[in-house]
Amino acid sequence: YNLNYNPSLHLTTKQSSQTIMKTILSLIVVILSCATLSNAFTFVPSTKTSVATSTSLEMGLFDGIAKAFSNEEYAAPPEGIKATARHILVKTPEEINTILEQIGTTPFANLAQQYSTCPSGARGGSLGSFSPGTMVKAFDEVVFNKDTNIGEVVGPVQTQFGYHLIVVDKRTGV
Repeated sequence: YNLNYNPSLHLTTKQSSQTIMKTILSLIVVILSCATLSNAFTFVPSTKTSVATSTSLEMGLFDGIAKAFSNEEYAAPPEGIKATARHILVKTPEEINTILEQIGTTPFANLAQQYSTCPSGARGGSLGSFSPGTMVKAFDEVVFNKDTNIGEVVGPVQTQFGYHLIVVDKRTGV
């Protein structure tokens, strides 16, 4: 093996950039030539048998190239099914009746702070945003039911934790 440096094979920075530019321009010419040839032989079917059409596809020359590098297939999925809700949790139906008598005259958040046995009561009953399967089944059935009106008090809903009064504030994907 001869590992000696050969100065005749060395390109200057200017020569190297010129070579790269020539290569890029050659590739562009080849791509444009191929695109022109493929458009010349493009067959566009027509529903009318007696009239020929010269309509070409709406896709631009570089749209196909851009799509190849866009990575659309691996983009984040759209926001799925979610809901934002508040609730009041109590142990007995009698407590529910006491709260229901005050709905309309006292804000829901105040009632949650006063009566709810759930830690969310301190936040006005707010459970934040969640997906189906996060809460118990009976709760999810109310919150993710498209017939449940946004902003209305629903309940009582009985679960293993007690009795709930629920307000759905927002729901997406249902």
